[in-house]
Amino acid sequence: MIRTRVFPGAIAGLLCMLAAAQAADQAADNIRNAPKKALKKAAPPDKPFFLINDNRITFSQFSGGVPGYAANAQSSTLAFTHFDAWAYGTNSFSLLMSKYDHRAPTAPCLGAVLAPTGQCAGGVAELASIRSTFGWNELFDTHLFSAGPLTNISFLVGGDASVANIFTASSNYDVLAGLQFAFSLPYKGYFNISPMYFQRMQHGAQLHPASFGGALSMPPPYPGLPDGVMHFSPTWGLDFNYYMDLGFLPENLQYFSISGRASIRGPDGNGGYGPYPRSPLSNRTTAYALEPVRLTLDAGKLFWGPSYAHLVDVWAAWRYDRNISGYAEAYDTSCVTKNAYNGSCSSNGIYYGVTAKLGAAVPGTPALSPFGTPFFTSVDNRFTYGVLPSATSPGETAKTEKQVYAFTHTDSWAYGTNRFYAELLKSDHRDPASPCSAVYSHPAFGVSAPCSGTMEINAALRSTIGLNEVFNTTAFRAGPLRNVSFEIGGDGRTTLSYSAPAKEAIVAGLQFAFDLPFKSYLTVAPLYYQEWNHSVYAYPNNAGNSPLGVGIYGRPPYVGVMPAGYTGTIDGNLHYNPTWALEVDYGSELDFLPESLRYFSISGHVGIYGPKGNGAYGPYSLPPSWNTRTEINAEPIRLSFDASKALWGEKYAHFVEAFVAYRYWQNKFGFDGGNPTNSVCFFADGTSNKSCTEQTIYAGMTMKF
Repeated sequence: MIRTRVFPGAIAGLLCMLAAAQAADQAADNIRNAPKKALKKAAPPDKPFFLINDNRITFSQFSGGVPGYAANAQSSTLAFTHFDAWAYGTNSFSLLMSKYDHRAPTAPCLGAVLAPTGQCAGGVAELASIRSTFGWNELFDTHLFSAGPLTNISFLVGGDASVANIFTASSNYDVLAGLQFAFSLPYKGYFNISPMYFQRMQHGAQLHPASFGGALSMPPPYPGLPDGVMHFSPTWGLDFNYYMDLGFLPENLQYFSISGRASIRGPDGNGGYGPYPRSPLSNRTTAYALEPVRLTLDAGKLFWGPSYAHLVDVWAAWRYDRNISGYAEAYDTSCVTKNAYNGSCSSNGIYYGVTAKLGAAVPGTPALSPFGTPFFTSVDNRFTYGVLPSATSPGETAKTEKQVYAFTHTDSWAYGTNRFYAELLKSDHRDPASPCSAVYSHPAFGVSAPCSGTMEINAALRSTIGLNEVFNTTAFRAGPLRNVSFEIGGDGRTTLSYSAPAKEAIVAGLQFAFDLPFKSYLTVAPLYYQEWNHSVYAYPNNAGNSPLGVGIYGRPPYVGVMPAGYTGTIDGNLHYNPTWALEVDYGSELDFLPESLRYFSISGHVGIYGPKGNGAYGPYSLPPSWNTRTEINAEPIRLSFDASKALWGEKYAHFVEAFVAYRYWQNKFGFDGGNPTNSVCFFADGTSNKSCTEQTIYAGMTMKF
């Protein structure tokens, strides 16, 4: 049998270019409008340290290869992208969530290349990407690195992380560093090229020794990798991108621009290391991810005028991928089936999408605003690192350490607010990635596993539309009540855990906003909530077997855990009932403290979500022990110390903060921690395993950018 070998790099290969596309287009819109001297030196005291701050939401669709899974899987991608320019360079951040069709399915199905796709749900992949540049002209306060079309040379650093809940529980994390050479093009255009150092690590559930993972693990004579993680060799990379307005067109047609980019990565071995070699057929080769041309229509400018240029863009692009993530078309077993190329390691086609902005430049710099008007009145972006020393994982462990990397965007605009939050969590071995699972004694509950600790990506978006603003009134302001708003939003979650969750949720309702003493605020939002999710355990006990696929992780025929008398759901999906939710946020600057101590603030968040059933839908049934219970996810208090204000003065307030917080999460993810028949939260003897309630004090640091 040909063994599937898709890793997070394959997902990253499909998604990184889209991340680069969004960030590059943002850079184009902003840098080309910025005064040439805007970044020559640190801003004087009466001007902002950050000069440009741009944020966008994009939806796109594409059909392409997923190595080892499908030659032409359809994917729908939702992306958030951030770009800023500051006194010494630029930063960009992207988060993408892609949903595949049945051709790239979750476990226990393997996908169209190796087996019929059957009814297994399509997989979900999420990718986070960050890039920062430090310009030599700015660092050395010189013009030496501007000559002719060359506008600057910069140091470039960055990293990526991806998570996919497909059969092989793919994840990727990489770092890169190099130089960026920036050139100007006609019609306010630019061209950047970046040679770089690149190194990555990747996880794949099928990389364990055969004695551990079964028939789909690494076969003899190769020993397998003890934790399923490949350590690739350092290699080279080359990125380039360009942008140009079609300024040669007649004035009444100047709504179009073209752009393009490419990401090329050199061969980096096969991930084997030390005493754990891998087959030469797994050697990675040079990978090409190209978008040679993208044609963009500036719909905002077309319909509403130059003040709203690029508020909404509609675009189409040609995309070409070869040797996706280094999988060699010519010989890799993911790319070759029955001695013939199966088409899964390349892509070639047209894709399209729409992009909308969420924010503009920092207030006080209207000349740099891509809108030309103060349509957006404030914008704030922050990066947070923290450590949860005593987190839980329902059904797996009552204690695991999790590292948290989070990005938060908030903005205020003419009719309301937007808030976007994304976090990546990396657990220790007590909360393992697939194929380890307490259910299958790989490992036993709470025991440090041979498998790598799982990775998880969560994202949430909340938008409000104020009734005072919509109706141009003050009727919804009385006493401490500042406003009443409509609120809508959504959540997403993907992990590497054995159950392969893929949370999608929507919320809608009202938000009541209050102003309190000492520069404090309180918001209370009663909401409608509905969730859709996925679980391997929800499949029927014969799921994945021929003709629907193959047995899971070397256990054909697949034997699930569905009790007798219940059908499970045919695709493993869970359609929860609509329910209620209550979200509360507060914050205070503690202005009652003496002036010499006004470096502290407190904040908190509580989310309460009602029971949502057990996820069964249509003709399918699930055990009543799966019924959910009211979930309380709270950070009742966070105490923050404004380190930048203490060190550098009021001008840099909240640029760098250190914090300590308490976190409480009861009935985590809705699992009923009070029902002894619930096998997720209780052992077989009816004793609570304490994994469905989380209580921990944690600390971290936040930086504004």
